[in-house]
Amino acid sequence: MPAPKVTIRSATEHDVAALVDLGERTFRDTYGPANDAAELAAHIADSYNEAVVSGALREPNTRYVVAEGDGRIVGVAAKPVDGNGRTAGAQVTYRAPLVVAADGVSSRLATAMGIHKRDDRPMGVAVRTYFTTPRHDDDWMESWLELPVRNEHGREELLPGYGWIFGTGNGTSNVGLGILNPSRAFGQVDYRQLLKRWVAQTPEHWGFTEENQVGPIRSAALPMAFNRQPHYSRGLLLVGDSGGMVNPFNGEGIDYAYETARLAADLVDEAIVTGTAAPLARYPAVLDDEYGLYFKVARNFAKIIGQPVLMRELTRVGMRSQSLMEWVLRIMANLLRDDELGPAEAAYRSVARIARLVPDPAPA
Repeated sequence: MPAPKVTIRSATEHDVAALVDLGERTFRDTYGPANDAAELAAHIADSYNEAVVSGALREPNTRYVVAEGDGRIVGVAAKPVDGNGRTAGAQVTYRAPLVVAADGVSSRLATAMGIHKRDDRPMGVAVRTYFTTPRHDDDWMESWLELPVRNEHGREELLPGYGWIFGTGNGTSNVGLGILNPSRAFGQVDYRQLLKRWVAQTPEHWGFTEENQVGPIRSAALPMAFNRQPHYSRGLLLVGDSGGMVNPFNGEGIDYAYETARLAADLVDEAIVTGTAAPLARYPAVLDDEYGLYFKVARNFAKIIGQPVLMRELTRVGMRSQSLMEWVLRIMANLLRDDELGPAEAAYRSVARIARLVPDPAPA
């Protein structure tokens, strides 16, 4: 029987947790039977933890890579390299029956496995920086659903996207804006300049000035509403940004990364206990049950937020009612309560009934 073809790809910091688990299991399988259980556990705790593995990945003279065989991902490998990045030693390979892709929006693991982004899902870009400001200990996060500025003629115009301000409690506030691809300005403007124009219009006493800026303006892509599928295929399971799990309502992704990782961990545990991949095959359906309809409703909202004039009118109407804005905030933040039917839940369920009737296009 011919040996399986193995493809080698670079590993990143996002793979640390998977590498820790893989290293521990490989060491146990290799040395467990011949060693005392307590000594084995102590060695594993010292040698296979996130700090050690993360440090190894940053080692300038070693390059870690993942290995894929016969179309199914089978593990990772490390190649020692010299100061010029050239191979300088024998390759070390680790194998595993499952690899979890937690390598972010670009997800080279998923791309290498032929799991690509969906063009029919929203994509966003966020830019943010920090300012030293008296607002650092505000009790509330501030959201701007419209971004008004004055042009060179003194007339007010609306910038595309939405903004936020939230205090970190350490003397600074995180200030940023996001823009979604339904906007005509997406990919056509300098996002950093947009942020500078917006903060220049804020009150002087907030302190959002160049002198008070802490660190550069950084940007990140926001993969939304399951924009990469399938979430499990050929031994590779996607969590967080790698699977496009950012909320289109508000650009939030960290909590969805935690939540999907927990769902994935439960199914991985079940697969290990039962010795079958059947639980892993259920992962896409579990995600769809948990987030599918909500993300579907949010995709339609994303089309609205990309239109500044329309958002201004909706905001103008909504701001007249505190109750209405509270309902909208709870829907956008996914803070709906399953155990009660308040106004926000009733409003969302009405919209969701309509969205449920619209068929989803199949992944390309």
